[in-house]
Amino acid sequence: MSVKRGLIKNLLAGLWSRGATIIFRLVQVPLIVTALGVDEFGRWLVLYSLPSWLTLANMGFGSVASNEMTMSVANGDTLKARQVFSTTLAIITLIGIIGTILTLSVVFFIPWESFLKASSGRHKEFSLAALFLAVTVFVSFYFDAFGGRFRAARKGHMMVLIASFFPWLSLLGMIIALQFTKRFDYIAFSQMMAAILFAVVYSWLSRRSMRDLYFSFKQIKMAGSGGLFRKGLAFQAFPFGNALIFQGNIIIVQFILGPAAVALFGTVRTLVRTVNQAMEMINQAIWPEMSHLFGAGDLKGAAKLHRNGVAGSILLSGLGLICLIFFGRTFYMLWVGSSIDLPQYLLLLFLLPIPFNALWLTSSVVHMSSNQHEGLAVRYLTATILSTIACLALSYFFGLAGASVSTVVADIILIPYVLKNSLALTQDTFQEFYHGVVNGLKELPFTTNKLIKKLKKG
Repeated sequence: MSVKRGLIKNLLAGLWSRGATIIFRLVQVPLIVTALGVDEFGRWLVLYSLPSWLTLANMGFGSVASNEMTMSVANGDTLKARQVFSTTLAIITLIGIIGTILTLSVVFFIPWESFLKASSGRHKEFSLAALFLAVTVFVSFYFDAFGGRFRAARKGHMMVLIASFFPWLSLLGMIIALQFTKRFDYIAFSQMMAAILFAVVYSWLSRRSMRDLYFSFKQIKMAGSGGLFRKGLAFQAFPFGNALIFQGNIIIVQFILGPAAVALFGTVRTLVRTVNQAMEMINQAIWPEMSHLFGAGDLKGAAKLHRNGVAGSILLSGLGLICLIFFGRTFYMLWVGSSIDLPQYLLLLFLLPIPFNALWLTSSVVHMSSNQHEGLAVRYLTATILSTIACLALSYFFGLAGASVSTVVADIILIPYVLKNSLALTQDTFQEFYHGVVNGLKELPFTTNKLIKKLKKG
């Protein structure tokens, strides 16, 4: 399968996936707000965000292994890919067992009522909810490894399509739970069961995509997993940084401004992140193809894909930004109703980081897809720590207005480093990159339409 054909399939799958995610979030928020009320919704957001920090326990093995499997298969080394897959599953299982035991031993000692500013007598409810959500996270560790089978088979679009149904399965479980109760532990239990069911189905489908990549105890190579461990550890800077920016900011807003502010902050950020979803869709499309190009040693093709990817990211983010500037507040009011008011100035402040984010996010895929992300990991973690500190200070002095613009700090730090090293990894020059992005912006709509027509005929 050609890179162009694979890319357009990934783009179409990504379009479906991001569209499904956006619709999911639009449906989920008013559903929970209506069922729980604004204050309880804010508490649920805080509780739901806490186990996300446990993604750090994944050690990045799933994502790094997925890249390694893809590049190994592209290089014709299926045995190495199978060894990576088997070793990764063994490590993830061990992490999940240890993590669950540790969570169980700690979660009941946390003063939930005080932290969440809730009535007394709900300690067991909050503790069990946190435990079930933690197990949900541990189960999700398998998703990247199973998805790696699709990517290695050059069926990344299938990985994206299948993965897009997981949020809907989770939402279905939540809807069923809310029919009978508003207790957080039962709602969290529904999320855990949805994750387990999805993992079983995802494993079976990914196995069918590439039967040569199967789990074997004989292929577990713990002694040779040092490289994966190092790269996986570095990869953890990204979920940790994301947790600082997203979940960390939620906690800061809860601590300084209260649950009602969390509800406003969380819903507006969800709306604004529809633009980020467009950029992430492009990242998701080019990542598997970029790994194949690096595995095959085609740096010229990788450079061209990098330029076109950045061009697409700038174009889509610009269109999304303009749309939300003029229609965002109206859409927000139609979405959540009159229970939460969104001032126009606050929406504009939330939109401010998007142009900065568009300049480096897609370019970072070059680092990630080639497993050359250690330097970026250090800088990303530093940038997000500084951004979180900025959120704390700005929230204290300026309220939600300050919290909304705090992520710009991370963007400004990352832009020069990411672009410079992406060009080095693809052996590109800034002048060629610049002209490639400009030409890509001019030609992208026509190229996409041509590829879609060609795909339909093929």
